[in-house]
Amino acid sequence: MATHQAERGIALLRIVVGFWILRAALAHLIWTPWPWASAYWVQVVSTELARHALNHPSFWVRYFIQQALLPNAEAYAGISVVLELLAGTSLTFGLLTVPGAFIAALLALQGAILTHYQAEPLLGYHLLQGTAAVVFLFTRAGRRWGFDAVLAGMKSRALLW
Repeated sequence: MATHQAERGIALLRIVVGFWILRAALAHLIWTPWPWASAYWVQVVSTELARHALNHPSFWVRYFIQQALLPNAEAYAGISVVLELLAGTSLTFGLLTVPGAFIAALLALQGAILTHYQAEPLLGYHLLQGTAAVVFLFTRAGRRWGFDAVLAGMKSRALLW
């Protein structure tokens, strides 16, 4: 009985975190023939990357931002929005939860590395998102209240769940 309650709690947390990530992705998204970051979001990301390139305490992170991310800010913003869209959809609907949780954990790690020096609430947000994503990854949280339950019941199981 307690196992079912724990599974329900983790599933509810998965849905809430997934919806939060999906909401953020949809706020920064435009639909060309494929989903991509809006021009406004690319400008915001470029400005933030420039600020991180000047103020980040780690030399290696500053160097990486200056050499790799700033020249390709539009691609970085677009790819991060698409990854947020994939992770949010995956976690919200419990569809391919393991890869979605892995993407969410990587997004949280990336955000924590970039913003850890700015403020405690930013680091706390990324820490909680990353920890929740790792829990979803190890518990395969999509099997309760998600489409992974249907996929797990199929006879030909894949390695993803």
